[in-house]
Amino acid sequence: MTLTDTITFLENAKKRTDKKSQRKSYETFIAILTDLKTKDLDQEQFQSIEKKLENLQFSSKLPFKELKRNFSRLQEFLKVKFSLTEEGHYTSLGIALGMCFGIVFGAVIDTYIGASIGMTAGMAIGIVIGKSMDSKADVNDTVLKTTLQ
Repeated sequence: MTLTDTITFLENAKKRTDKKSQRKSYETFIAILTDLKTKDLDQEQFQSIEKKLENLQFSSKLPFKELKRNFSRLQEFLKVKFSLTEEGHYTSLGIALGMCFGIVFGAVIDTYIGASIGMTAGMAIGIVIGKSMDSKADVNDTVLKTTLQ
């Protein structure tokens, strides 16, 4: 299944659904695949992506949960194989890790107040590091846009 065929399939599925959450998911899927078409990938890389799309079997017979799970598998494939991540990936990862480490370090200082201060400081540091990594990924053109422009 080619990228264009998958986008067409997702647009048709979006038209058929009445649920707002499903429509938003379809829009995100379409935006990522559309942005993927504009990336500077060679023919062999596009063929491996299309082969992965074929293996995931996007079809109208699949329930939405399975379709979403297959798309998550595609995103994981893109991340591992081509280092392509979604917008804000490193920022959310930085926030989560910063909060965890901040709580641990804060709890060592003081059980109650230290944990909250540590969590806040860790989150702030995580945001700064994550934003810088996101901007670096944007400069390297390894970010997949999740909204249509």
